[in-house]
Amino acid sequence: MWLLTVNQHQHLFTAHFTAACHTRTSSTSWPQHPHPPNGVLRKMQRRHSSNTDNGPPESGHRGSSLLQHVGGDHRAHSDEGGDEQPGTPAPALSELKAVVCWLQKGLPFILILLAKVCFQHKLGIAVCIGMASTFAYANSTLREQVSLKEKRSVLVILWILAFLAGNTLYVLYTFSSQQLYNSLIFLKPNLETLDFFDLLWIVGIADFVLKYVTIALKCLIVALPKIILAVKSKGKFYLVIEELSQLFRSLVPIQLWYKYIMGDDSSNSYFLGGVLIVLYSLCKSFDICGRVGGVRKALKLLCTSQNYGVRATGQQCTEAGDTCAICQAEFREPLILMCQHVFCEECLCLWLDRERTCPLCRSVAVDTLRCWKDGATSAHFQVY
Repeated sequence: MWLLTVNQHQHLFTAHFTAACHTRTSSTSWPQHPHPPNGVLRKMQRRHSSNTDNGPPESGHRGSSLLQHVGGDHRAHSDEGGDEQPGTPAPALSELKAVVCWLQKGLPFILILLAKVCFQHKLGIAVCIGMASTFAYANSTLREQVSLKEKRSVLVILWILAFLAGNTLYVLYTFSSQQLYNSLIFLKPNLETLDFFDLLWIVGIADFVLKYVTIALKCLIVALPKIILAVKSKGKFYLVIEELSQLFRSLVPIQLWYKYIMGDDSSNSYFLGGVLIVLYSLCKSFDICGRVGGVRKALKLLCTSQNYGVRATGQQCTEAGDTCAICQAEFREPLILMCQHVFCEECLCLWLDRERTCPLCRSVAVDTLRCWKDGATSAHFQVY
């Protein structure tokens, strides 16, 4: 009985080994080999029978271990073949990890260099932050006063003018030795050398001063009484002032960039400087052409009358509730739109200076949207 069990194990092992070898050779591109000779099989059977003398469980364990080794080897080869498939993102991920690792290692040195640069130019950075804060405050306050229409406060407008004038005079007086005001009239400031940071400093101060002048001109328009200039027409003047300001601000840095590109050193290559100036002029010409087109459109809009609707009758006002949906007061010079909604003329003009749709039904009331008609000034920093 025991010998029969041993023989069954031997036949089972031989069958499994032969099947595993056949599977391994058929799943790969290796050349086919003949089956092992009978002498080799007999030796393996004797070795297996000698091992089974110690008990059947060990024979089964060793047989299963050999099969696991053969199967694991087969899986390893199949995994290697899978890794060779194209389109895997492993190289991209490795490069991304390398970049992240480099940034992590170099971040302290970058921060040290940035701190050094900020410390060297701490005065200029502080002045620019102060002027930017002044501009933001004056711009938001002016827009608030424009939205109040006839209820705007003249004292607030005078305060804005005084605040901007004081800030400008303080900056120009503090740096009077550099003659920064020369850049406003297309002249070179009093600087021995003109490096990149000096160029940014001069261009930044000139740009903020021109923004202050733009806001001051708009304050004068806001302060005009209704008898001189109607509220509904002030938006067109704000637009013209803003477009002219942006055109002038784009022209101011040209002579400074020409001076920086050419340089003061006679040893520099004039050929390279000439090529760079030609490229700069080409790029600048496109910007100036766009600014000129904006000024032309603003002047055309100023010379034409704008009609957003027709005068509403008393019955139409009664049907609308005798109350303007914008100002929540009784109608004053009411206008009715194509969508049959009624609003005050001044309220409607101020609304359409910012939007192009009806305040109630959102249907399109004007064809184009004109920016800067609400008294706002562009915060764009004109560098080049």
